[in-house]
Amino acid sequence: MLSSPLTIIDCGASRTALAIFGLVGGRLRLEEYAVELLPTAGSADDTWPRQTAAALRALRARVNLAGRLVLVLPPHLTLTKLVRTPRVSAAKRDQIVRFEAAQGIPVNLAEVAWDTALVHEGPDGLELLLAAVKLDAVNFLVAAADEAGFDIAAILPAALTTLASYRLVRPGSGSPALVLNLGARSTTLLQVDAARFAPRTLSLGGGSLSGRRAVGEADAVTPDDFAARLGQEVTRSVMHFARQGGLGAPEHIVLTGGMARSTGLPEAIGARLKLPVERLDILGSVEVSPSATRAMQAPEACDLTDLVGAAAIELCPPHPTLNLLPASRRRRAGLRRRQAWLVAAVALVAVAGVPPILHVHNLAATTRAKTAAIEAAVAPAREREARNRAALGQLAALQHDATRLENIQQRRTGWLGLLADFQQRLVQVEDVWFERLQTIPPVGATPLKLVVSGRMLDKTNPLAKVSPETLTRVRALLAGLADSPYITAVEGERFDNSQPGILRFDFVLVTDPAHPL
Repeated sequence: MLSSPLTIIDCGASRTALAIFGLVGGRLRLEEYAVELLPTAGSADDTWPRQTAAALRALRARVNLAGRLVLVLPPHLTLTKLVRTPRVSAAKRDQIVRFEAAQGIPVNLAEVAWDTALVHEGPDGLELLLAAVKLDAVNFLVAAADEAGFDIAAILPAALTTLASYRLVRPGSGSPALVLNLGARSTTLLQVDAARFAPRTLSLGGGSLSGRRAVGEADAVTPDDFAARLGQEVTRSVMHFARQGGLGAPEHIVLTGGMARSTGLPEAIGARLKLPVERLDILGSVEVSPSATRAMQAPEACDLTDLVGAAAIELCPPHPTLNLLPASRRRRAGLRRRQAWLVAAVALVAVAGVPPILHVHNLAATTRAKTAAIEAAVAPAREREARNRAALGQLAALQHDATRLENIQQRRTGWLGLLADFQQRLVQVEDVWFERLQTIPPVGATPLKLVVSGRMLDKTNPLAKVSPETLTRVRALLAGLADSPYITAVEGERFDNSQPGILRFDFVLVTDPAHPL
């Protein structure tokens, strides 16, 4: 027998999908499914909200709603951060979490909706996941949903829905795994180690692999190119999680998301990271109704990871969960529920007669008096909270200044480290020198670039054109520079072997913003 239905809306970068779930014998069942593709996959911030609002209206016209409604945010809108607290009282823990939120969220807490979920409870304390979204973005989505006729009860981040899908498919999986939810605009990275996990959102989407690209996006890339860029980010993330959280090294990779179906991509990622790769079989853990099966056979059908994950969080506990619905909206929803019960009570009283109505009036007056007394009692506490918020704001400003000074110090020492790195790699290759090193200032969000010119001596053939061995040496030099922690890419390589015994070369180095110069 089907349990109370649950409606999930997944607002992705390239599509908006809706699904209605229920439980049958303790197993998730997908009853209804519909999807609306956005005109441009992974579209920019100024067009994505309008396109999503139009998709919500189209979905509302196609599907009859049922039960509680939960919305899943796209990864590029959500900030996630792990927070650790000692074993203290609940009140002190809330103060610590609020302080950590003020430190970890780069904007004022009054400008975001944020919440926490329990990740792990150990002997030394608690590990929590902090998630936040700008109020401007979430309020627009909530208003667009209201206009379309959706009444949102909860909002979940994609990191938790991806985790719930993985654990639904792999219950009790003991070996450390790296889960990659590849979207059109961004990638959700999850390192899962038994009961613990660590998330990160990568600004690296697979839209260019699918052929549907945003306006202004570069030409489509190959799976090998995408895997190379993804591999760098994954390596950095795994090292960070091991250093900060002590997570074990992943033993295999699990791919999910719409872009995981790209031909050749799993093989390219596995070759790059030297780990076995497999796709997450979501449908193997969910029953699907005939109508949903027909809808999923349409060309526009998308991946179900976030939809199924949200349903698992709501219907198949326990899974880590939180709610990014703005506090004002939660209060309004609670008020509506109370009003509904009040209307029913008034109707019942009207049928029963006048005496109960008088009794209700007396109760209401008593309640108002108690409410006024409570408001008077909590007024000093509210004043203290306002002072605390002001102090936290000053603390956040000081932290910002400290970070800015630290960045200045890093830039002062960055050039010394870069030149020392260059010197080491030139000594390793031998008989090579740089003649020119020129900077290209960054424009907008692009990183700083370095134009390099130099020469390599061919001792074995001083009177003839350079040998293939010399070309191999210079390519080894370029590969070594590309592996430098200060460099992310080598571009525009040019070689000139017209001079006997000398190979001239020119190339452009793209610096890593993580090591500012």
